[in-house]
Amino acid sequence: MHVCATAQLTKQQQIQKLNFVYQQIRNNYVDDVSLEPLVEEAVIATLGELDPHSTYLNREQVAAMRNRISGEYAGIGIKYLLHNDTIVICQTIAHSPAERAKISRGDCIVRIDNRAISGLSQDSIATLLKGELDSKVSLDIIRRGEANPLNITLKRDNIDNSAISAAFRIGSVGYISVSAFSKPLATEFYAAYRELGNIEQLIIDLRDNGGGAISAAIDLTSLFLKKGDVMVTTEGRTDNFVYEKKTKTLIDLPLVVIINEESASASEIFAGAIQDHDRGLIIGRRSYGKGLVQKVIDLKDGTALCLTTARYKTPAGRIIQRPYSMGGQDSYYSDMSRYNHEDSEVHPDSLTFRTLNSGRVVYGGGGIIPDIYIPRDEPQAVEQYVIAAIEAGIVEQIIKQVYANGGLQRIIEEYETEQEFKDSFMLDSEVLLHLDTMLNDMNIPHVAIKQEEAMPQLLAYIKANIAQHIFGDVGYRYVYNTEYDSTLKQAFDYACDVELIDSILGGTKQQQ
Repeated sequence: MHVCATAQLTKQQQIQKLNFVYQQIRNNYVDDVSLEPLVEEAVIATLGELDPHSTYLNREQVAAMRNRISGEYAGIGIKYLLHNDTIVICQTIAHSPAERAKISRGDCIVRIDNRAISGLSQDSIATLLKGELDSKVSLDIIRRGEANPLNITLKRDNIDNSAISAAFRIGSVGYISVSAFSKPLATEFYAAYRELGNIEQLIIDLRDNGGGAISAAIDLTSLFLKKGDVMVTTEGRTDNFVYEKKTKTLIDLPLVVIINEESASASEIFAGAIQDHDRGLIIGRRSYGKGLVQKVIDLKDGTALCLTTARYKTPAGRIIQRPYSMGGQDSYYSDMSRYNHEDSEVHPDSLTFRTLNSGRVVYGGGGIIPDIYIPRDEPQAVEQYVIAAIEAGIVEQIIKQVYANGGLQRIIEEYETEQEFKDSFMLDSEVLLHLDTMLNDMNIPHVAIKQEEAMPQLLAYIKANIAQHIFGDVGYRYVYNTEYDSTLKQAFDYACDVELIDSILGGTKQQQ
C-alpha cells in the first residue's frame, strides 16, 4: 500500500486554496447561494484566530468608528431632555445652527419636519435631528411668552461631539473628565482648562475611557511633558515609531490622573507617559491593558479590517498589552486579573521598570498599575437603601413629579450653572411629603438602616439626576460624585497636598 505524503502549501497557495473553495461553491454547489455572508463569516472566523483586538467592521461599524474618532456629526447643536412627548432644550452648542437661530434654554420642540414628537423614541429623535451636512430640518417650537408655535428651519452643520464630559473647579483644584480620545480632544481639553480660571492643581478623570485615536493621546500628552520627552513607542513588523514631544509645556501644574479597569488604549498611553516621566500621580485601579496598534484597512464594499500591526510601549519600555493567547478571546475578555491589587501579584524582574526622572519602581505586564490603589466601593447600607429606592421606581416618580406642570422649564430657566443649582435647588415640601410616603411603603428587609440615615444621599442622588438632565454629566458629577464618589474625593485630597504628591513621585519638582 502506497501512502502519499501531504504536500505543504506555501502562504500564497493557502490564499489560492481559499479562493478555489469559493469558486467551487459559486460554480458547482447544488443551490444558488449568496457568497457575501459566507465570506463575512470566514473573515470573522479568521480574525478570531488572531489577537483579541483584530476585528472585522461592517458598514455601520465603520461609520460609527469614523464619527467617534473625528468627534463630529452633522446636526443642529442642541442638548435636550425628552419629557411628556416634548423635546425640552437644555443647552445650545456654541456656534451651532441652533445658537445662530437664537433657540434658547427652555424652548420646547413639538414637531420635526411636520412629524409629531409624541411616541418617538430617543433614537428616533436623534435620527431626525441629525442628517447630511447642509441639509435642512424644520422645527415647530413652543416658547414661553409666545402665543403661537414658532416654525424655524435650520441648515445642519458639523457639530463637535465633545470628548470632555465634565469640567469644573472646587477651590483651587480643577477637574476635567475625558470620555473619549477623538481628534480634537487636545484643543477641547485646553479650552476647558483655560475656562477653569486660575487653578493651582488639576485632576484628569479617565475612568471608563476606552480610548480612541492615538493622535489624540499624543496631542493630550504633549500638553504636559517637556520638549524632547518620549511619549510612546510602537513596535511591529513595519510600524516602528518613537513619538517625542516637539513643543514646549503648556500645562505645568501638580497633576492627579484617575484610571480604572475600563481605562484602555489611548487612556493608557497618556497615563503611562505621565507616570514614566514622574509628571503626575496615577490613582485608582489597574487599567484594561489594551496596547495593540490597529490599522484600519478599507475594503471595496465599505467594510473594513481592523488589523493589529504593532504594540505600544510606554516611555520606560513597558508593554501596555496584557497577555493573551491567539484565538483565546473568551478567556481574554473574562480575565478579571486587572481588578487585583498589585500587592496580590508577583512581579518578576523582567516586569520591573524605573521611571525616567526619579527612578522609582513601576511595573509592566499589561495595563498601567496606579501609584495609589483605590479599591472599588462595596455598597454600604446607605447606598443599598438608595439602590432599593431606585429599583422600586421611587426616584423616577419623584423626578416626574418635579417636572410636572412646567417645573422642568422653570428649573432650566432659573439655574444658569451647575453650581447655582447645587447651592440653591431644593425639593419643595409637597414633593418631600410624597417621597416620605413612598419610602414608608417600601419594604427592604435586607437593608438594616433607618430612613433618615439614608435620606441625605437619596436626596443628593435625586438632585444629581435632575442636574444631569439639565447640564449633562457635569451636573451629575458636580452634585453627586464630589460628595459620594470616594475615589474622586481622594483625588481632591491628594491634589490639595502638593508636598505628598512630590514625595510619592520622588521629589521630581526639585530636579526639574
